Amino acid sequence: MPYTYLAYTTDGQETQGTLDVESEQAAERILWERKLTIASLERVRSRVNLAALFPTVLGPRSQDVILFSRQLATLSESGVPLPSALRLLAGQVSNREFGRVIGEIEEDIHMGTSLNEAMARHPLVFPPLYCRMISVGERSGNLGLVLRQLATYIEKSQATLSKVRGAMAYPAFVLMLAVFVVLILINFTMPPMIGLFEEFGAELPLPTRLLLALTKFSSQYGVFAFAGLVALVLLAFFYVRQPSGRRLLDRILLKLPFLGKVNTQGMVARLARTMSTLLQAGLPLPEVIGMTEETLGNVILREALENVRQETLLGRGLSEPIAQSGYFPKMLSFMVRVGEETGTLDSHLATVADFYDEEVDRALKQMTAMLEPAMTIVVGVIVGFVAVSVILPMYDLLGAIK
Repeated sequence: MPYTYLAYTTDGQETQGTLDVESEQAAERILWERKLTIASLERVRSRVNLAALFPTVLGPRSQDVILFSRQLATLSESGVPLPSALRLLAGQVSNREFGRVIGEIEEDIHMGTSLNEAMARHPLVFPPLYCRMISVGERSGNLGLVLRQLATYIEKSQATLSKVRGAMAYPAFVLMLAVFVVLILINFTMPPMIGLFEEFGAELPLPTRLLLALTKFSSQYGVFAFAGLVALVLLAFFYVRQPSGRRLLDRILLKLPFLGKVNTQGMVARLARTMSTLLQAGLPLPEVIGMTEETLGNVILREALENVRQETLLGRGLSEPIAQSGYFPKMLSFMVRVGEETGTLDSHLATVADFYDEEVDRALKQMTAMLEPAMTIVVGVIVGFVAVSVILPMYDLLGAIK
């Protein structure tokens, strides 16, 4: 429960803030431990937090976390005390929700909590990987370096994700436009023409008969078809949330032509970059592999990496289990072997990550170049079919009228 307080320090200076504690007694105890004289202490009435309900829309963005990490690294390396640095950054961030989160982290640090524990209380902003890296930075005394590594990691991960979204935006827009045009023609343009065709008894060509059949089906059963489609989508959605459904979907995504390869390369790039960042921070290899599993969104690859971790614990190294898994490309195992032999595993993994990021970028550009003309042809065929279906019977109608 949040409590706002107004208090005075031992030298008479006024201070105020907010505490998130279980009870008023706990808030008083914390203020007494800080040697503050309490002037007022009030519980804050709970309000609906829209940012917590819609974190993707109203919550902090990845760019906010990247900028915050770099700024905190700079302040930390300059010798600014952590509470002062957080207080300064809380007043500078543009996202109000993010500023509130930083303020709460500062309050937790004042109460004796470590930075990684304070950040771990906000998992929607700072995921477990981020907090674990911060813990390593605090223990090793290299907090600034770790913060810069995290900023670079998040930035490169977001760049890859943005490329995927950008590559799919144009085809999705064109397809939605084609479906919208067809629905307008079927539901608003064709129904008035059906009565005209039937009144004159004109012989209709095959394309027109097909379009009329689709129009009649849409008018009579369109609602039921739409309801069935929604039910099917919801059923599929709930199925893929089950372990068996998620496993089946992830296996299909890996086996899809072209897209499966791109998906695997993107996962390998994330895997290699995460492991490189964690190794540079000084974590042991088994722990690095275990934390890397959490960043993979594919269940099949996650299980394969867990098998690699178990083999590593048995002393078989890293390159051999990766090569025998059958899910990772040969280049990854080769570069890992070179890194193990030369003692530069972190740098070789970073090289692998950069390589597959470029491969994904190249594949997405190639896919976009192929999809754009393909979608143009598809839309042209659909519009042409509808145009022919409407225009051809006009000649028969003119003949019937004459």
